Amino acid sequence: MSEIEGSSGVSPDKYEAYRNDFIKSSNLFQEALTDYTKTTEYHKKEQLKKTMDEAMKIMNQIVRAGLKKSEQTKEEKVSKDYTNYMKDGNAQNLKNLNDDLDDLQKSLKG
Repeated sequence: MSEIEGSSGVSPDKYEAYRNDFIKSSNLFQEALTDYTKTTEYHKKEQLKKTMDEAMKIMNQIVRAGLKKSEQTKEEKVSKDYTNYMKDGNAQNLKNLNDDLDDLQKSLKG
């Protein structure tokens, strides 16, 4: 059985609920990120950044509450990539963020 960190002894039902909530938050994050990279309007970018920040905060909370260690590691990479991208807007950081987010989402859905 995979080791789950956070709440000790997370039940399979609770894990499934955490996983589903995480997938919803990561999808919201990815949609906002896509829109953020396409818009040039300052106020829209600020609103999308708030959405991404909130989705990332929720994803971090869910990870700590009860996802598997392998999922926690992948989420930490996504969080770091997001911080790096928001700091400099670098195209490589955006690619890393999208790649790691896709990898994390696949591991949770599969």
